[in-house]
Parts: sequence; C-alpha cells; structure tokens
Amino acid sequence: MTFLNPIGLLALIAVPLIVLIYILRNKFNEQTIPSTYLWELSEKFFKRRNPLSGLTGIISLILQILTVTMIALAIARPVFVIPESAGEYCFVLDGSGSMNMKDGSETRYERAKDEIEDVINGAKGGSTFTLINLASEASVTYERITDKKVAKDMLDDLQCSDGTVAYSDALSVAQKYYDDNRSFLVYLFTDKNVNSHENIEIVNVGLQNEDNFAINNVASVFMGGELSVSADIVSYSSDKEIEVELYVDGGKTAAARESVSASAGAPARVEFTHKTDAYESFRVVIKNRDALMADNEFISYNHKNETSYSVLIVSDTPFFFEAALDVLTDAKVDVISPDKYKNDEGYGLYIFESFTPETLPDSAVWLVNSSKNVDDSGFGARGVVELDAPCEIIMSASTSTSAQELLHGISGKDIMISEYVKYSGMYTKFTTLFSVGLNPLIFAGTNGLGNREVVIGFDIHKSDFALSTDYVALLGNLLKYSCPDITPSAAYVCGEDARINITAQVNNVKATAPDGEEIYIDTSADVAAFTLDKVGTYTVEYTLSGEKKITKIYSSAPSEESAPESGLESFALTGDREYEMTDGEFDPIVIILIILALAVCADWMVYCYEKYQLR
Repeated sequence: MTFLNPIGLLALIAVPLIVLIYILRNKFNEQTIPSTYLWELSEKFFKRRNPLSGLTGIISLILQILTVTMIALAIARPVFVIPESAGEYCFVLDGSGSMNMKDGSETRYERAKDEIEDVINGAKGGSTFTLINLASEASVTYERITDKKVAKDMLDDLQCSDGTVAYSDALSVAQKYYDDNRSFLVYLFTDKNVNSHENIEIVNVGLQNEDNFAINNVASVFMGGELSVSADIVSYSSDKEIEVELYVDGGKTAAARESVSASAGAPARVEFTHKTDAYESFRVVIKNRDALMADNEFISYNHKNETSYSVLIVSDTPFFFEAALDVLTDAKVDVISPDKYKNDEGYGLYIFESFTPETLPDSAVWLVNSSKNVDDSGFGARGVVELDAPCEIIMSASTSTSAQELLHGISGKDIMISEYVKYSGMYTKFTTLFSVGLNPLIFAGTNGLGNREVVIGFDIHKSDFALSTDYVALLGNLLKYSCPDITPSAAYVCGEDARINITAQVNNVKATAPDGEEIYIDTSADVAAFTLDKVGTYTVEYTLSGEKKITKIYSSAPSEESAPESGLESFALTGDREYEMTDGEFDPIVIILIILALAVCADWMVYCYEKYQLR
C-alpha cells in the first residue's frame, strides 16, 4: 500500500488528544431534583433496565477515534497495488466528415465517444489512457494519463471535423506507442470498413442503413443573360426521388426546381436555367432530409474583378501595351512619356517601357527593356547584348506552381529577338519564364519593396513578340499575377488551403469561418493561405487602397465522406503482440468515506443519547 498524500497522516495526532480529553473530562453532571429519595429509586431502576448505559462514554471515544482515523486516511489517499491487473489503452478517434452522420438522435462521433467512455469506465485502476484525435490532422489529445475523469472530460470537449482525415498519420503515431509497449491495447473508433487490420481492435460505429444524399460536380455557365447550372445528385442508400432547387442571389424563393430519380450509388444529372442580367451567387439545395446535411448544399460566388486598379504606362511608344490592356482589362489606363514622369502616385500597376525610374513606386511594376540599375528591383542590369542574328527565346520547363500558372496556355515557340538586356546578381526570388542561354529574359517575382514585379528584358519593338499568338495570353497571365483578385478561386473542398493574394494595396486581411471563428492572415508574403476545416461560407475581409472590401468563398463537403460504404484498405500495427499487464491500483477512498459517514452518524446518536437521556 502507498499513500498519494502521506502528509495527511499527521491528522492522526488528534487521536491521543481525544483520549486525553476523555480521561480528563468531568464525568459528573449537576442536576436539580425534587427529592433524593426519588433520585435513588430512579438510579436503581435505570441500573437494572440499562446495563449498557455505562458503556456510552467508551463507545463515543471509539467512534471519535475511528472518525479521526478515517479523515486522516481520506486525506492521505491510500492506494493498494494489484499486480498485473491494469492495461495501457490507446484510442484512435475518427473525426472525419462522415462521423457527423446522425443515426437517430446522436451522431456517429458522439456514439464513438460513448464507446470510449465505456472502455475507460471498465478499465482497472492504474490503467493509462492515450487518445489520438483524427480531425484536420492527427493530434494526441492526451498521453498515458491515469485519471479517468480527466480522460473523459477531455474527450467530451473534442469536436468532429467536416473534412477528410489522414489515417496514415494516426497509424504512425499509434505504431510508436505500440513499439514502446507491445501490450498496448489500441482501438480505432470509426464508421469506415477496414479491410484488414492487425494488433488493433476496430470499433465500427456506422450503422450504414440511413438515407444519405449528396450534390457533386456542380458546373455553371453564364452567357447571354442566362445562368445555366448542372450537378450530379447521388443517393447512397437506395433508389430515391430527390427534390433539387436552385436559388439565385440569396433569394428565399427557388428560382428553379427539379425532381430527379436517383438510383442507389449512381449519379443522376440535374440541370437548371435562369434568366438574369447579372448574379452574385447561386445555391443548389437538396430538399430531402437525410443523415448528413453538410453535402446537401452547394454555393457558388461570382467573383467580379474585386481588385479594381488603374495602370500608368510610362513610354514613348506605348501602342502594344495599350492594345493588349484594352483587350484584357477594363481598368483605367493612363499614358505619359518618360520625361513627364514625376513619381506619380495612386496607380495599381506601373509599366516602364525602355525607361528606368530613379526609385520604384510602392505598387506592382513592370520593367520592360530596363538597362539601368534601380534600388530595390531585386536584380542588377549588366548592359545591352546585341545579337549577330535573330535568336529564339526559350520557355522555361519548370514544373513549379508559379511557373505553371504564369505560362498557362503559352506555346513559347517562334518568338525571336535581336538584342536583350543582360541581368544578373538577383538577390530576391524570381520565377524565370523565358531565357536566352543562361540569361533570364522574362521573369516575375517580388522586389525589395515587397511588391510584385515583372521584368521583360528586351525591346518588344525589336522582336516579333507582340505579333506572336502568345503575346496577349502571356500578358494576361502577367496581369493576373501583378494585380490579382484577392481570392483566385471561389470554390474549395473542405480540408484544402484557400489562397490569398497579397498586393501592395491589400492589408488587414481577416477570414471568418462558418462557425464564426476569426482567422487573421499574415500579409508579409505576396501569397498567404489558410486551411478550410469547416463546410460552408468563409467571409474574407480586407482593405484595398484604404477601402474596406468583402469577398466570399465556399468550402464544400468532400465527396468521399458522403459514401457510407467507403473504407480503408488497411490499419495494422506491425510487430508481435505481447500480453503483459501492468500493476493496477485500488483506491479505497469511497469505502473510507462511507465508514467515515457511518462513524459520524453513530457518534451523533451516542451524543444525543447522553445529552438528552433518550433511554
């Protein structure tokens, strides 16, 4: 036996004090009586009828000693060690989106937590509990704790996610615990069918007999004043007649309604058309109620050139850029000659053609055929190289995301130049798009002021670049890069990262999740991102050139979480299992408290007997 708080035994000092008080106390009580004769008769009577009356004092003493002893033991918390009776438990709790399905009045996630509590309650004292929660990522909620109440309280606080989860991450964590102790009892609580498992107990909490419908593969086209929307409607449980509605711009009345017959597991296509001059959003909704409502709705937001900007072209020969911008954007475009440029402010994009300013503006900038060095440009100019014969520029074969986006739709063939500016000494990160030999010719990146910068290292008037089929397409890509919408996409799947474009005019960016959680975005880099861990609409607030703006994006439920028959190939722990129990513990605190309560009640009854002569 051990004591969790042995200092509590100091309370036993009260035992000899109680005995000393019992010995020294005055045992005679002064009473007023009408006659000594009656007193003597009563004493004789009581002695005959109550032979145990003299023992009440010693009984009270024993009860008081017992009470003090129980109090001391309760404070000291004695614990008895029971050899080889306890185990080490590791719970892996699936928090994927399908665990939000309701089977009756509770979700699968709630049922899984109830199952874990049952295991904890049934475990012997001294057992340890480890919980790996699978939400957006695998995380250890608690590790090898022995307090059952703490383990259950922390379990109750967990929330299920809306997206998919990485079972492999949870398996890696569980394998580490299993390697430490091959007697570790590992449980996986999930609604997935696990095809193979080893050294782990699978507790499936999915009944797989409830109705479940979903909206997949939504597509839309807006043309000629007509919005066309199509989607796949799936019934995963059985053949059903499903009502589907289209709402436009938050309308409370359906703009269109269709009824579709869906065979179990097979997608049925539904199509809507709606006449409108413009729209901000539309919503597709399944009206039938089912076990998982998160996949019964899809919202699409129409992002319409949220990042308004103006362009200043500083050039004596601006024709090619003016013509391209007229096709690519409705932004306000101003043109001035280099000798009239006086560090003009207020533009979102500056295009300097065959001219290098003394200082760079605090905005997006294009440097075209710039042969002079300028502070914060991020590179050095080494002079003009004249070619003996026209030379074809070579498009980058990089597979990086930035290069792929900037070169999207570009063939990169048959663009010839006769001279170029040689650049070197790059001290910031650029993505090279075209080059001559080892010399970068067209590249994009962030300059020393933190603004997006595009460099075209040749005179487009001395090349056939402006006449090529790639000219407008490449300038369109570069324009989207330099002055992008703050959110390049309006539709994501829960679990993905939403990308935020940060330009010189954008700051104070904050995203609000569907549940009201606020996410503050770091604007120190030109691209930021945050994880969408909820299904629903995220509102992004930001300041653009001092003006507050709002845009919205929608995070939809992952299609793989809608199918109740989805499964895992394997969830197995490697290594031979051992069956060795650890020493358990028995804490008799409840028994001690019961004895203490009985002793106090008994002592109070003896006191009343003596005090009030209840004989």
